Amino acid sequence: MSAQAVWVLAGLFLAHFLGDFTALATPAMQAAKAKGRPVGPIAAHAAVHALLVTLVVWGVVAPALPVLSVAAALELSSHFCIDWLRGFFSRRRPALADPTGGPFWVAFGLDQLAHALVLIGVAALVV
Repeated sequence: MSAQAVWVLAGLFLAHFLGDFTALATPAMQAAKAKGRPVGPIAAHAAVHALLVTLVVWGVVAPALPVLSVAAALELSSHFCIDWLRGFFSRRRPALADPTGGPFWVAFGLDQLAHALVLIGVAALVV
């Protein structure tokens, strides 16, 4: 693996952390993600992630605009879908929304795994 690939992955994982676990994820976004609705705040949250991915990819790789656009679109669409699905299933299965139980942590882990796999795919696309 090249040094550039390592920097892209590190930057993408840092961007994911910033987008999900700091003030960039507003209370309205967090509440919408937890229930899978309304979709507006979830879309805004996904857009934050797409912007962060764009900044990392552009800053480290500076690919052609079409490649950068595909990376951003992939992050926007996948992040929206993953977060919406997690909220949708949590609404239907309350155990998935209860952090005191095992099912919550399995769902959380699968959610984070899905996001990580997308970021690995983005890195493979741009490097």
